[in-house]
Amino acid sequence: MTPTNQVSVSRSHRDALVAMAGLSLSLFLVSLDQTVVGTAMPKIIADLNGFELYAWVATAYLLAQTVALPIVGKLGDIYGRKWIAISGVLIFVGASAFCGMAPSMPWLIIGRALQGIGAGTIMATTFTLVADIFPDLRERARYQGILFAVFALSSVIGPPLGGWITDLWGWRWIFYINLPLGLLSLLVLPRVLPQSLPRPHARIDVLGALSISTCIIALLLALEMASSGATWDSPAVIGGLLTAVVALLAFIPAELRAQDPIIPFVMFRNRTISATVTVMFLFGMCMFGLFLYIPLFLQAVMGLTASASGLLMLPMSFAMPVVGIAVGQAIARIGVLRPFFVGGTAVMCLGVFLLGTLTADSSHWLVAAYLFLTALGMGSIFPVSNLLVQSAAGPELLGVVTSTTQFLRLIGSTVGTALIGTLITSGYLRGMAAAPADIPAAALQALESPNALVSESSLAQLSIIMQPLPEAAGRMQQLLDLAREALSNAIHTGFVVMFGVILLAFGLSLLVQKLKLLERSKTGELHEADVMGG
Repeated sequence: MTPTNQVSVSRSHRDALVAMAGLSLSLFLVSLDQTVVGTAMPKIIADLNGFELYAWVATAYLLAQTVALPIVGKLGDIYGRKWIAISGVLIFVGASAFCGMAPSMPWLIIGRALQGIGAGTIMATTFTLVADIFPDLRERARYQGILFAVFALSSVIGPPLGGWITDLWGWRWIFYINLPLGLLSLLVLPRVLPQSLPRPHARIDVLGALSISTCIIALLLALEMASSGATWDSPAVIGGLLTAVVALLAFIPAELRAQDPIIPFVMFRNRTISATVTVMFLFGMCMFGLFLYIPLFLQAVMGLTASASGLLMLPMSFAMPVVGIAVGQAIARIGVLRPFFVGGTAVMCLGVFLLGTLTADSSHWLVAAYLFLTALGMGSIFPVSNLLVQSAAGPELLGVVTSTTQFLRLIGSTVGTALIGTLITSGYLRGMAAAPADIPAAALQALESPNALVSESSLAQLSIIMQPLPEAAGRMQQLLDLAREALSNAIHTGFVVMFGVILLAFGLSLLVQKLKLLERSKTGELHEADVMGG
């Protein structure tokens, strides 16, 4: 190799590392923004008013992000990912400034929707751009693990960071903080991201994009209403679900006829792709259910404070990024994917099963150990899923197959949150039906939501309601014990369902084919991945 070539190779690798730094920074901001806003919401509401629009701040972001994922993934395959990714960062940064200047809740909600479009664009392109930067799958595995670690770690630090920024500088700075970091990413990415040529004669699938967008929006709105207290048989929920079904029925034939469909159904003929994306849908259902109801169990049933429950969840929170990096390094050395995917779902199965055995008297160390075990499985599943679908798909489908994996994980999280939440709430209310007949209806109404058990204001209101009763303190404690037992039983039922979901995911993971990753030969050429067996 000549000195000139050596410099060229060294500079190329340097550019790849700089590109990864820019992509990691963009992904960090997107992941951080999913959690940092929640902590600041009470002060945002106090400043802007509009409590009735509270849920829309998160819903607008989720809707826009989910809609953007499959469409942007396809556009990247057609027109190239470089400038689409850069436009996503630009939209996200601009929307962050828009949110920071919000004088009202409607303004903020519009800004959050724009942020969601930018976030979906970044999510759809980042994990695929790694494949463009590192065509060698073994080398790519290292950086997929690092990207997952960035994603997981930013989710962990989001809530405390949001609280700290809000208390120190005010809630507007949780949005303004994105500006310097996003601009830094914008300075780096245009110089170092690889440029892919647009495909000639490709057409945008307009009908497919419209029908899938309608389906997603109607479905997520219906599920959001169901998880926010509306009954499943309410006209709004039924109307949303029916609209989603009609849009889906329009989407399927549109995709079958389209020259360049948004989601090419042909890719699902590959057993590895179809199994992996289904596993990620189920993974999303289970993972977000755990994140939502484990803190409630620790605080409402076990009686821990919010800070104590947060400390117990630290092993889980930090295990995921560490495992993601370790799995990426191991894959790069060993060159196989299936054992880590199957093993990850198996370990997560065991962890969820053990979490379902916890009681109010369980040791704190036991809780931390079970959460850590569950995190070991999660940290293996997420980064390997991208490598599996990318290794099974052709280069022309890299963007769409990667974004579809992320898209179905998000849909799964929304479906899981709504279904498991409904199951737990209904189980809790059935348990509360066993309350003594002389308990005031107002007291039962104060405990209508399980969240009342961890709300100081709700418990204070309950104390006032119970005060006129003889032996008020004892009766109130009896009622609270009944509520905690009802919630414990309901959450255990939820864990049984989550265990069934992840057990099904484990069964589907066994269908993934044995893939031996691309290796670089001594001549520097890339050999195709070998499919070993069926």
